[in-house]
Amino acid sequence: MAKQQFKLRNQDVKTYFDDLCRKYPEWRLDALEEKTAQRFYISPRTVRAILKGEGNYAL
Repeated sequence: MAKQQFKLRNQDVKTYFDDLCRKYPEWRLDALEEKTAQRFYISPRTVRAILKGEGNYAL
């Protein structure tokens, strides 16, 4: 059950990040990661790992 919740969260992180990229194309990557991390209460490094599909965050 928890694994499914993480998959849903990770998909939401990707969607939110993509929306921010479209809304604020002038923002730097680290600013987009920071804003996303604040929204989901995770670290910017975790956001980066989710976006890249690294390690445990690979779907």
